[in-house]
Amino acid sequence: MRIVVTGATGFLGGVAARRLAEAGHVVTGLGRDPERGAALSASGIRFVAADLTTPAQWEPLLDHTDAVLHAAALSSLWGRWDEFVAQNVTASDRVARACAARGLRLVHVSTPSVYNATGLQTQVPESTPVGPRFDSRYARSKFMAEQAVQLAHPEATILRPRGIYGSGDRSLLPRLVRALRSGRLPRLTRHEVHSELTHVDNAAHAALLALESPAPAAGLYNVSDGVSVPIWALLDRLADQLGVARPGPYIPAPLVEGAAVVLEGLARLHPAQPEPMLTASGVRLLTRPMTLDLARARRRLSYRPLVRPEDGLDAVLRALP
Repeated sequence: MRIVVTGATGFLGGVAARRLAEAGHVVTGLGRDPERGAALSASGIRFVAADLTTPAQWEPLLDHTDAVLHAAALSSLWGRWDEFVAQNVTASDRVARACAARGLRLVHVSTPSVYNATGLQTQVPESTPVGPRFDSRYARSKFMAEQAVQLAHPEATILRPRGIYGSGDRSLLPRLVRALRSGRLPRLTRHEVHSELTHVDNAAHAALLALESPAPAAGLYNVSDGVSVPIWALLDRLADQLGVARPGPYIPAPLVEGAAVVLEGLARLHPAQPEPMLTASGVRLLTRPMTLDLARARRRLSYRPLVRPEDGLDAVLRALP
């Protein structure tokens, strides 16, 4: 199968492009990072520098392909709304329309962050009604992207992998490392918080299964490692590995979240400033548990996680500088 992978210079996109090539598919990776693009080329994957906000750079490539894995996105707890709309909503709509017009299979990568404001925390299914309220601009934009994709390409597969981590991660664990090294991360809860994560190889495996499915696996699919992780125990392990102090002292999460809202408001007055050290969404990720119902992915995609969190997290922690 000839497959185009958007966001191939990103974390998941890069891993998925390589896994697809290893499975015998002819892969073309799109992205904006020339250094990572060169690494893809060196591994035998065709790389095309392209910005999805400029259709002329990538749409003609779809005339010579069979399927698209749309992994490109602005995946951040922080950013301007117009950037989230351009990179997550508008770009996804264009990709879906282009695929539908050519009869191409489409696998679109979304996020379980769309569930965050529902109040549900245990075995959350894809049938959960979400919106109109969301806990972050990112979550809102990704839900809007899902709606655009489903409208333009009803047969599209939409994956919702939670908390992608692994070797090469530039978002999840690096954020935690920065917070711990700053020495300013308080302990936000007196009890453990159990949540699910997704090793990047498991997310790539789910994408491969959807692309290789005998018939289009239309609809929404939760994806994770299938095993919950104690977040604060993980933070303690991470601190020990880094040789820094464990989180503390205890400060109630509502107080910290309120302070984060104020810091975000101040930061938005100066759009050129970097992401504040503390964000309300970041606080919620550390204090609100969530596990996902994977029954649909298991049944329709035959999804079984390849990497267990105890193995995946151990490998990441061992590789820390």
